[in-house]
Amino acid sequence: MTHRSFRDKNGLHWDVWEVKPTAAERRYLQRRIHDEDRTDSSERRSGEERRRSRISRTPVATEFASGWLCFECPTEKRRLAPVPEGWERVDDDTIEQWCCAAKPVVRRKPDTTRGAGGAETIS
Repeated sequence: MTHRSFRDKNGLHWDVWEVKPTAAERRYLQRRIHDEDRTDSSERRSGEERRRSRISRTPVATEFASGWLCFECPTEKRRLAPVPEGWERVDDDTIEQWCCAAKPVVRRKPDTTRGAGGAETIS
């Protein structure tokens, strides 16, 4: 994973890296038929639960499905999507402009249940 750091014009230290959602997160977004689009109310599967472990799949918002740049400083975190090509090699002024344009992450309490818009809580 490529990682870089820069200091903004206020002297604040930022870390920047690219995030790519896992296959499980992408699979959630790429379902062929969404539950609300079904014409019948029956469950397709029957029998015991096939999965042995309950792995939490955190969905990502559509805009972040192909990945994003994460900007993090001691006081906040931001996301920029889509990932700009060649971001690893641009100058600090350009990366700072992108940081300013990135969306702030809404931090939630650990016990808060996330809905389908969970991308705002993933790094």
